[in-house]
Amino acid sequence: MDPDDRTTGAAGVPDPWRIIDVQALDPATVSAVIRQVEVSPQADQLAYRESEVDALWTLADMAVKDGQPGAQEWLELLWVAHDHVGDGNHPEALAALEQLRDALTAAQST
Repeated sequence: MDPDDRTTGAAGVPDPWRIIDVQALDPATVSAVIRQVEVSPQADQLAYRESEVDALWTLADMAVKDGQPGAQEWLELLWVAHDHVGDGNHPEALAALEQLRDALTAAQST
């Protein structure tokens, strides 16, 4: 599935009520979550974003347990993102998620 399909409604406009089905810890999924955080100003929408970050965190935790290189950093970035999504601090949450996306992109190229 195209990541853009996961975040937009029928009109192609980002839909903050749409929940991302997080099944992989990869740059495309993290980018989809980033787009959702960017368009989610309301507390109930941010609860959806927290659940998406939680799902990513679970995948990162599994990667740590499997000894995947870089996974501990991913876990820490997701912890920061989760805390800042929860308190409505979009800039800090987005910064952590963008760092995660970039780290995952770098890990894929090695």
